[in-house]
Amino acid sequence: MIFKSQIAYLLLCLGVVLTTFEAICQRESGGNRWAYKRSERAAGIAQIRPIYVADVNRILGKHVFTNTDRWSINRSRQMFEIYTSFYIKHYRLADMPQNRARIHNGGPTGWRKQSTLKYWNDVRRLMR
Repeated sequence: MIFKSQIAYLLLCLGVVLTTFEAICQRESGGNRWAYKRSERAAGIAQIRPIYVADVNRILGKHVFTNTDRWSINRSRQMFEIYTSFYIKHYRLADMPQNRARIHNGGPTGWRKQSTLKYWNDVRRLMR
């Protein structure tokens, strides 16, 4: 099995179980809070795009987060929780890691997209 980061491998060997968000961060950026994918304008440890930030602000009904917040681990975690919780409730889904990971990766309807299954399997492996 190939791991995106030495840290994820070490944690797995030590038997540390990663949370959904932590596993997503390992899958997205290898745990690098300064990661940036220019082609997608995805930034930070969770590789959040500007449209994700805008949607979180829309959900909240006010401008709370900025694109700069994507570089903050804590602010990224907050956006992840708000975004995935909203769509889990909106679509009346079970609040489980698979739905959260697939929504994070594939957008509001990511939970039902075939294209997010491989992503979920990568995240699930990191959570073991």
